Amino acid sequence: MPGPSDARFAVFGEATGHDKPLFMHDLTFAQVIDEIVVPLESGKPFFVDGAPLTKKEIRRLKVVEQTDNFPRAFADLHHQLSFGSNETRKVTGDQYHVRLEAVVRQAGRDVTAQVMQAFDTEVKPRLRDYLPKRQELIAAALQVFVEGMKLHAGSP
Repeated sequence: MPGPSDARFAVFGEATGHDKPLFMHDLTFAQVIDEIVVPLESGKPFFVDGAPLTKKEIRRLKVVEQTDNFPRAFADLHHQLSFGSNETRKVTGDQYHVRLEAVVRQAGRDVTAQVMQAFDTEVKPRLRDYLPKRQELIAAALQVFVEGMKLHAGSP
């Protein structure tokens, strides 16, 4: 069974100027912190699904821990787009973002609060030292995240 450092995350967001949701998947915890949370909380631009964004443009941003079922559910969605009947491909394509959000909800756990708590606890207070101490800060934030998930799940 994979450990916390092997966990994979997806980011699902909505932003001003984008009529469809933005999505990235299969990110490590470090990538979520590096590519999304640090720039978001520092007021710097960042990218989700190739779209340049700022905190001001974000209407909704969700970080989801992908479950073991996520790769299969995501692959099934894309299989329907590629190999389904013409009608199935059309319907799946027209409803892609709705179906994608359903996959994210079905095969993922919303951990946005836990990720932000880990960032606020371990990274934000030492943001000036982020680059030179990146590995140490991410490891500490990951530990806070894991402990937060245990509390959230009611584990001892």
